[in-house]
Amino acid sequence: MSQKLALARLTELLHTIEEVGQSLRKHLEQQESTESHAGQIAEELSLPFHADSVTANQASLLRVASERLARLVTPPRHLVFEASGSFYTSLGLNIVLKHDIATYIHTENNNVPAEQISKKCSLDADLLAPAQHSIAQARLLRYLSQRGIFQETSPGVFSNTTASSTLIHNPEFKAHLDLIIHEGQLAAPYFEQLMHERFKSGANSGPLSAFTLFSGGDPMYKWIHLPENAHRGKNFNLAMRSMARTEGLDFLPLDYPFSSLPQDKLLVDVGGGIGALPELLLPTVPHLRFIVQDLEATVALASGEAASLDMKRYIANEKVRFMVQDCFSAQPDEVNGAVFILKNMMRRHNYPDSKSHVLLTHIKNANPTKLLIIDRVVSPHLRTEAEDEKGESEIYHNLRRNPTETGVGVPVNSQGVPTMYDLVMGSLHGGRARTLMEWKGLLKRGGFRLNGVFPLRASMGQAVLEALPQV
Repeated sequence: MSQKLALARLTELLHTIEEVGQSLRKHLEQQESTESHAGQIAEELSLPFHADSVTANQASLLRVASERLARLVTPPRHLVFEASGSFYTSLGLNIVLKHDIATYIHTENNNVPAEQISKKCSLDADLLAPAQHSIAQARLLRYLSQRGIFQETSPGVFSNTTASSTLIHNPEFKAHLDLIIHEGQLAAPYFEQLMHERFKSGANSGPLSAFTLFSGGDPMYKWIHLPENAHRGKNFNLAMRSMARTEGLDFLPLDYPFSSLPQDKLLVDVGGGIGALPELLLPTVPHLRFIVQDLEATVALASGEAASLDMKRYIANEKVRFMVQDCFSAQPDEVNGAVFILKNMMRRHNYPDSKSHVLLTHIKNANPTKLLIIDRVVSPHLRTEAEDEKGESEIYHNLRRNPTETGVGVPVNSQGVPTMYDLVMGSLHGGRARTLMEWKGLLKRGGFRLNGVFPLRASMGQAVLEALPQV
């Protein structure tokens, strides 16, 4: 890269960062209280820039620009070299989770020497972290500290950070991370084989996923419920409880206008499991009713031992009802005219477009008021590098004006986690994330038109896609 081009890119990045930074600074200075519902959620989740969606979008843009600035000033070989060793992050996190190190540091009020953590966890002190007299050796906790997970407050002494604090007394989030790491490690060695076999036989006729190659043909959902893997099934169920918070669903009642739906309106949550969605929404929109559809075994669990006290109350008050329903069968007459919801359905189960079309057609035939798809959206492609100064100017002009695709505005968002999660879905389940253009095409073939996109402000690329039936 020439100095002239580097200067052009640096100028555009600094302009973007300064412009957005001033906006966020003003937001923090003027933020008077957290009495609003959004403010309370943001404070609880340690998200100072997410009390309103506009500021959250600005924070996302700042992250994108900052990531690009870091890449600009890092030698390119170093970028590639760091990526080659990124599995050490998973390795380190796995050890931290198993030994609950974040909780231990918390109970000891931070500033805990490595030797003390070593004795508590029965782990070699030198590999866990450098001792005070050996600060030149970079070891596990120091490595994670460089990534914002823990901090080394003095040589060989460690405390929690905002990031590592999410692991304190949090078995559900730890189970979610353990699922990504453990099952991911089982599937990863077979990913290249999956790519080769899909190339030879086609995506719809080849192996379902890398995980099925590992398991001898069992999809992950079946494998984790085999008697010999019961502990993994238990971990999976615990992880699913964490997903709502990790995917930003705490803000769902605020990021989509459910409150504008009419009194006593029926919402049908297709494949809704044990009813996590109505349990999340009803405290904010008590004027609505829900039917949660799923297979018989799940419905029995949801209305029985898995039902929380709140859910039992909602069932008694006829706010929630569970219904046994195969989503690939015609919808019953009693749900005609409802608002239908598909949350993570279209990617989670490896539905090819042809099968998704069947699902959408059955919903369309039920004369829905609207269809809400809550799912991950891979953001529009944004170039990261140009060959001349004019090209750099165009890139960051588009970045700052929040680009549009298919006529619907999509805020700029870091694509690190969404693209990683796309690989997770492909590797473990054979699923996939879709771009907005792909969602629009799928909806059109199913008899719907995309009417709006409502990003979830603290998510990993999740959004509510509002679709209306085509006349």
